[in-house]
Amino acid sequence: MTETTAATAAPPVRLPPDPTRRLRQRASAIALPLGFAGQLVANLGYSWATREGGDDLSGASALELYGREPGLMAFVTVAALLGCLLIVSGAFAAARVLRPWSPRLTLLAVLTVVTGYICYFGIVATNFVTIALAQAGVDAARPLDEAQSMPAAVPMFVLFLIGNMGGALLLASAVFRSPEVSGWAGAGILSWFVLHVIGLVVGSEWFEVAGGALQVAGLAVIARRAIRLTSREWAERG
Repeated sequence: MTETTAATAAPPVRLPPDPTRRLRQRASAIALPLGFAGQLVANLGYSWATREGGDDLSGASALELYGREPGLMAFVTVAALLGCLLIVSGAFAAARVLRPWSPRLTLLAVLTVVTGYICYFGIVATNFVTIALAQAGVDAARPLDEAQSMPAAVPMFVLFLIGNMGGALLLASAVFRSPEVSGWAGAGILSWFVLHVIGLVVGSEWFEVAGGALQVAGLAVIARRAIRLTSREWAERG
């Protein structure tokens, strides 16, 4: 019975080569630094908008800032949203490069980053409403504050904070453990965490701009390695 079953078993199916593999590989690799470049552009625009003071940490201050610079803040919002979309795609290219040397750490880093920036997409998308309210002259400071402090909204901000800061730490740690990627790339990614904290302490967004630029440079090194993976390496690390 066993011999008959084995003899009549269908041969293994051989899938045809995928003509889109190389395109997907390059697109994912390029999306990695490009997504964080979108965040860098957003930070740069926000730093310029607040060069003479102001912030969006409260409903009242956000309405004042967005009413003063509606066009620039709309540009900042679009840059951040596009960056989030690209980061979600590009993070998996980093996983292909780093996974063989620290699989668990890489998985945790990628999931943390992706979750954080998915949450950030939802947070940033509300900027369009704030811009519209500011331009209409609506006194919506209290509702905006209440919206951000709603129990259902708080986890979104917490997950973004973890993905933004903790994700950088985890990803940099995975880079340091990989013999395929220069340690300078990990230092560049880690710079985002360090300079972001300094910026928060001293109250200057320009530290975040510098940290973001170094982070993009470090991620570009990972992207370069991802593009150079052979078809077999890309498939085996999937």
